[in-house]
Parts: sequence; structure tokens; C-alpha cells
Amino acid sequence: MLQNADLDAAVSEGIVTVQQATALRELAQKRERERAVSMGHEEQFRFIRGFNDIFFSIGIVLFIGGLLYYIPKTAFGMAVMAALVWLLAEVLVARRRLVLPGILLAGGFVAFVLAASFYLEVESWLGLQIRPSGSALPQSLIQALQLYPGGPLMFAARALVGAAAAGLFYWRFKFPFALLPLAASLVVAAIGVASFLFPQASDTVVFLLCGLGVFTAAMSFDISDRERLTRRADCAFWLHLLAAPLIVHSVISLVSDPLTGALSRVRPLQLAPVVSGSGALAVAVIVILLGVVAVLIDRRAMLVSGLAYLGGAIAYGLASSGNNASFVLSTTLVILGAFVLIVGIGWVPLRRALLAVVPPPIGNRLPPVPART
Repeated sequence: MLQNADLDAAVSEGIVTVQQATALRELAQKRERERAVSMGHEEQFRFIRGFNDIFFSIGIVLFIGGLLYYIPKTAFGMAVMAALVWLLAEVLVARRRLVLPGILLAGGFVAFVLAASFYLEVESWLGLQIRPSGSALPQSLIQALQLYPGGPLMFAARALVGAAAAGLFYWRFKFPFALLPLAASLVVAAIGVASFLFPQASDTVVFLLCGLGVFTAAMSFDISDRERLTRRADCAFWLHLLAAPLIVHSVISLVSDPLTGALSRVRPLQLAPVVSGSGALAVAVIVILLGVVAVLIDRRAMLVSGLAYLGGAIAYGLASSGNNASFVLSTTLVILGAFVLIVGIGWVPLRRALLAVVPPPIGNRLPPVPART
């Protein structure tokens, strides 16, 4: 495939003129955009380029896992591990641009930096000790953070250390996955700040606001690269992967807490006693509406995040009719599987139909849909 350097060389050797080279570049860019539009519905992202990625990933896991035995479990030891991970990233990410090893190294670097910060017992040095004011157990995460040594703001500060590490990794290597731990750390920090400012706040509301914030950041990357030709599309993918469960879980929790609680206990076949029919119907409607959003923005993460809740609603409907557990489980899986297959096959026609009714100022910012063939 001809590159810009090849065209420049052709111009310098008199094979083509500058005008012809420019025309060829424009033609190549146009065809690339058309190809991207036709393939965009497949939501491609760079995860692995070959077995070489797996080979190096195995080496990273073995090397780091074995080295942990010799490294002292201190702040200095964790800092040394973080430095070693960074050196590996200089070779495998900066030079070789390996994706799967880069994911492991980015996660490892953030984890070791966080571990180093936790081994630095700043709370003890500052004499910050939080003790329960009463015997009552905290009823939410927001309340539980009141018991963190140094208070929720110190908890948020710890999370910001992880955010800084992930941001540094992204700044140096321009590696899209690093935005996932960066955003996750910022979400954790936001929860700590919310615990300090609003001690009685609802976990669900805070999670929803954080999810919407991450979703907004993801959409900013998507809007800046509608055809998904650049690294920004990969950045958006990882942010959507974090935003989707935060939004889906929060919205459904606000509507049907009993169903959410039942699913969190991983007992979907015992939903009948704890959730009403109206609650199950509401969950199904919410998942479908979120699915419409997923189709519009051409991102599947939000739809996938809602499948467990949709399965719970379906299981409730089947169990309430007196069916046995085996029948409920098997039928729920069949219905969910058929739903995923139908939506997957009809993804492009669905997008085309939805974009046809969306106002142009919004539709023109969303990924284009392939023309009918």
C-alpha cells in the first residue's frame, strides 16, 4: 500500500507531479473514509495484532509474578516494580506498539504506583485516625468512606495518585487503554469528594453522575472522529466500557432496587418473591431505551451491560408462571441469545431507521451509517 513517503519519493523522482500526488492522497483519504463508514458498525478496536502479543503477555505475567516474590512489600519495593513496568513499556509499547502487553503494563503501572502510595502511611504520619461515632454499620459506600483513616478526602487523594499514574502513562505512550484506569480513578476520587461534601448522598445518584461524566468524555472522542479512523475511537471505546455499567446499574437501581439487589446476590431464579411485575416491566423498558441509545451512538457496551438485568426481568416473568428453575434458566438464555443475535444482525438497518428520525444537528455528530447496497 502506498504511503505518503512513497508519494513524496515519486514526486522527487519525477514519476508523478505534485498535483497528481495531492490528488492521489485525497482519493486515498476518501476511500479510507468510505471503508471506515462501511465497517464502522462492526466497532473495531485494536486489542491484539497476532500471537506475538500473546507471547509477550505471557512473558510479562510470568516475569512480574515471579519478581514479586523478591521485591519487599514496601513503598520503595512497589516503586521499583512500577519503574520496571515502565521500562518494559518503553520497549513493548513505545517501540513495538504491542496492544495486549500494553494493557497489562498500563494496568500494572497504575496498580504498583497505587500500592506504593498505600504503603506510605501518610494518615498515621499526620495523626489522622477516624473512629466510628456509633455502633451502627454504614448503609452505603458514601457512609462507609466516613470511616476511612483520614476521612473521605484522603481516600480521594489516594485515588488521584492512580489517576496521575494513568495520565502519565497515556501522556508518554498515547495508549488509549490508559484512559480506562484514569477515568476509573477519577470516579473513585469523585465518590470520596461526594462522601465529604454530602455524607448522606445516595450511592446510586453519585454513580449515575460519574457514569454520565465518563460518557460525556467518551462521546467527545467519538464526535471528534465520526468515521473512527484515528486513535480517538479507541479512547472512546475504553471510556464507554466504564461508563456503560455505571449508567445502566444506576438507572435501573433508581427504578427497581429489589431486582438490582437480587441480581447482586446472583440468584436470578429466585426473583419472584422480591420484585414486582411492574418493576420487571420497567427494567425491560429501560434496557430497551438504553439499547436505542447504544444503536444511535454505534457502541454496544451499554446494551451488553443491560443484558443481566433484562435476563432478570425475563426470568421473573417465567418464574411467576410457576415454571421450574431449569426451564426458567434455559428459556431465559434462549430469549437473551435470540435478542442479541437479532439486534446484531439488524444493527445497520436499526441505525439507519433511528438516524432518519433524529434531528440533523444531532445526527450529523453521530457516526455515519453505511448506504444501502
